[in-house]
Amino acid sequence: MTKAITELSELADIPAEWVHVEKRIYPGDDLRLPGAYLKWYDIREAGEEAAPAISEQARQYLRDQAEAGELEFQNELGYAMLHHDGGYYLIVGLWRKDELWTGIFFLDGDEFKRYPAKPGAFRATQNVVELDATAHERRAWARFLRSDRDEAAKRTYIEDYCTGVVGVP
Repeated sequence: MTKAITELSELADIPAEWVHVEKRIYPGDDLRLPGAYLKWYDIREAGEEAAPAISEQARQYLRDQAEAGELEFQNELGYAMLHHDGGYYLIVGLWRKDELWTGIFFLDGDEFKRYPAKPGAFRATQNVVELDATAHERRAWARFLRSDRDEAAKRTYIEDYCTGVVGVP
């Protein structure tokens, strides 16, 4: 059924001064945690310098949380994205069969914390550049699910990284 949409002027009204900037995704060293193996991505504006100290702080936060039993890893594969976007946001995606389970964290002052739940039915989970990495990971995981899911297939999944410019058509 096709419905004619007659009025769109009030929808998706993004302020004119807001600019969508080009970002790049940089694969980092994978992170092995008790119960999880995560591919690592740093996402930042094209030309922006890397922040290895912040990246290490995010990694250490996940290590500490895992060792304290605060994260529910179930011997799974997944990925982590550290995105610099006005602040630092850390998104961890875990593959559980054919579902993606995610946790969102952020740098608050000098420490990472869980991103607080907001009231209401809808909440931000990923922005358009993060979704590029997630789309890549989804395709890589779907290939894994259709494979023999043996050691070689696991290695193929973890060696398949998203790189380059993200958030563009």
